[in-house]
Amino acid sequence: MGHTLPERHVLNTLLYILITLCRWCDVPQGEIWASKSAAHRWLQRWQKDGSLDNLQARILRIAEERGLINWDYGAVDGSFSPA
Repeated sequence: MGHTLPERHVLNTLLYILITLCRWCDVPQGEIWASKSAAHRWLQRWQKDGSLDNLQARILRIAEERGLINWDYGAVDGSFSPA
């Protein structure tokens, strides 16, 4: 019987990577985190089945409802694209 990883741990790990921009090999370890391999597997699954798009839309909708997004202002980080 395999161990089922709580999806919240996967989400914690994926959000940590997105917020800190850390490398996969540097994800935190502990009981609230998923392993890098489990998080990566779930990310691929969620991308493929549309769950990631749905999650992003839901988070944006909640943030907008709470007034946490200012759509009049935007910024682009050019460090990831060539000049």
